[in-house]
Amino acid sequence: MKLKVYADRLSQPVRAVIIFCEVNGIEYEEIKVDLANREHLTPEFSEINPMQQLPAIVHGTFKLFESHAILIYLASSFPGVADHWYPADVYKRSKIHSVLDWHHSNLRRGPITIVQNSILAPVFRRPLNPEAVAEGEKILSAALSKIESFWLDDNRPFLLGENQPSIADLSLVCDIMQVKLVGETDWNRLLGPYKKVQQWIENTRNATNPHFDELHKGKIPKTETEIERSKGINMKLKLYADRMSQPVRAVIIFCKKNGIDFEEIRVDIAKRQHLTPEYAEINPMKQLPAIVDGRFELFESHAILVYLASSFPGVADHWYPADVFKRSKIHSVLDWHHSNLRRGPTTIVRNTVLAPVLGRPLNPEAAAEGEKFLSASLSKIESVWLKGNGRFLLGGNQPSIADLSLVCDIMQLELLGETERNRLLGPYKEVQQWIEDTRNATNPHFDEVHKILMKAKEKLQNPRMKGATNEGGGSDMKRTLHSRI
Repeated sequence: MKLKVYADRLSQPVRAVIIFCEVNGIEYEEIKVDLANREHLTPEFSEINPMQQLPAIVHGTFKLFESHAILIYLASSFPGVADHWYPADVYKRSKIHSVLDWHHSNLRRGPITIVQNSILAPVFRRPLNPEAVAEGEKILSAALSKIESFWLDDNRPFLLGENQPSIADLSLVCDIMQVKLVGETDWNRLLGPYKKVQQWIENTRNATNPHFDELHKGKIPKTETEIERSKGINMKLKLYADRMSQPVRAVIIFCKKNGIDFEEIRVDIAKRQHLTPEYAEINPMKQLPAIVDGRFELFESHAILVYLASSFPGVADHWYPADVFKRSKIHSVLDWHHSNLRRGPTTIVRNTVLAPVLGRPLNPEAAAEGEKFLSASLSKIESVWLKGNGRFLLGGNQPSIADLSLVCDIMQLELLGETERNRLLGPYKEVQQWIEDTRNATNPHFDEVHKILMKAKEKLQNPRMKGATNEGGGSDMKRTLHSRI
């Protein structure tokens, strides 16, 4: 019977159990339960562990949760496990139990409180809590002082004074290692005063390598930006934008709706500012939008929306759900968007109303091709994503980043004027309702961010402007509009 270990290696007790299995040659099947995606809360996992926590094991028909109990069971049940891990001597075993019981209500609370309220808060969609972090640091400091003054007082290599580790050493050290997530600077600040503890950690690491290092590699995507934000350092997001761009509008609306503080840095597309060497340092593709968050730079609106939804606390789950299946559906829509709907509105407006403004000839053939793309895309949206009872693309009653991105693209058709817009969208009643639902769900920000589009539409539909651009004259009027588009 192969042991089944239900695990997410981000969990320190999980790492202790897996390292123990690896060091002792215990064959096991690791079954991933993604904490960030809340898979531990599913009814299926509740059948394994009704407490909905990790780790848990299944060995034949036997189920067990709580890492200390699991380590004792493994040491007691599998042949070949060295005695030092959980000695047969009743006195030594009792000392191990004493350490493990102390661990639960003392050391355990320190690292977990620190990381869950700082670096891991955005991952688990929780607000940062500096007060809780400070409390966690106090608990950690008190616990490390006790370890150093009581169990490591005679410079012992391990907690029980032996020359080999026990399950207590492994369990406690894995817990302390969680502090690594907040970065080397804070690790050194918090652990620096405790030289005996640092040596004990190194001794435990050496006694269990290469498995210890393997299990502690890259637990979460960790950037300096995330670490700085987790400490409460005020870093305002920089958003490089021109609101005439539909992807830019989607990102701005998302930030405003979700209370993300940002600095909007204007990059005028009509003046070709996106082609300058300075902007190419931000986005070598020379397109908008782009963001800079601390030291982190990113372009492509879909990627930006995913990053913002994943990295900033307080963003509602419906925008980019933790559920892996719902996320995958969003990715599917966004990928489809690039090569289908995106080509419709952009092709139409660039080859009709915007062509004279941008110094390009009218191109009715290209515009007609764009209309075909648009019509085919709107038909697919209605027949595939809007065919159910839900108001939005994923069938729910709240929008996702996919709804916002696609609707902002379709809004570019406003530049054509009411008559043309109605001709193109008129056959698609469900699409029109979906656009209105997305607008209502994101107002007043949706209307505010689209004001520039409505002002441009007024100028483009001005009869004097139409005549001037069609005849090649009206340079003053063109310059005025050019500054907006």
